[in-house]
Amino acid sequence: MNSRQLGDFRIHALEAGSQRLDGGAMFGVVPKPLWERRIPADERNRIPLAMRCLLVETQGRWC
Repeated sequence: MNSRQLGDFRIHALEAGSQRLDGGAMFGVVPKPLWERRIPADERNRIPLAMRCLLVETQGRWC
C-alpha cells in the first residue's frame, strides 16, 4: 500500500491487481509508434494496466 498526506487527508493507494487492455483503445488517436516506445504491447496489441483503489482518510473517517 502506498500512502500520501495531502493537507488534512491521508490517501492510500490499494493495489487491486492488473489487467491487459487494447493499446489502441487506450491511447485513441495517438499513433502506436509513439505510445509503444513508453509501454510495449504484446502480440495481441494489449498493454498492462494496474488496478488501484484510492482510500481517503480524514478526521478519523474513511471515504
